[in-house]
Amino acid sequence: MRFRRASTDSWELRDVHPLFASLLSELPKVAARHRKAQARLYPDPVRGADHAEFRRDWKEHVRPELERLFASSRDIVARDLSALVGAGTKLVIPSGHLEAWLNALNQARLVIVEESNFSEADLDHREPPDLATQRGMALLKMHFYAHLQELLVEAAG
Repeated sequence: MRFRRASTDSWELRDVHPLFASLLSELPKVAARHRKAQARLYPDPVRGADHAEFRRDWKEHVRPELERLFASSRDIVARDLSALVGAGTKLVIPSGHLEAWLNALNQARLVIVEESNFSEADLDHREPPDLATQRGMALLKMHFYAHLQELLVEAAG
């Protein structure tokens, strides 16, 4: 897989292996599985009983905005990915969509880590994942999303 600037207003992933194309196509659905990752995606802004009003305001005003932002990011990524299905090995990401991609990738990574109960040792790349297991595939997916996120952070910078 190659990542390059396609034009002044877009980036391109070329020669995407079918396995990685499959992982990419799953990204919006994986990112949407927030159930187990609630604490990581919507952390309590303060601790202690004396901040109950602040916490209530956060849940009423901030969390719904975060949920909309997360959903909007997943929608943008899903639209961009619809072109991957047709082209098969090439994906164009408009520069204006980089933030949405970073957001969706981060959501997906947090979800995968929480669903799989990965520890720091699991995430350190010392051993290649066992792709014959569901846990190994989840680890590969998490590392692939992390790598793509690194590429996009560099592109956005």
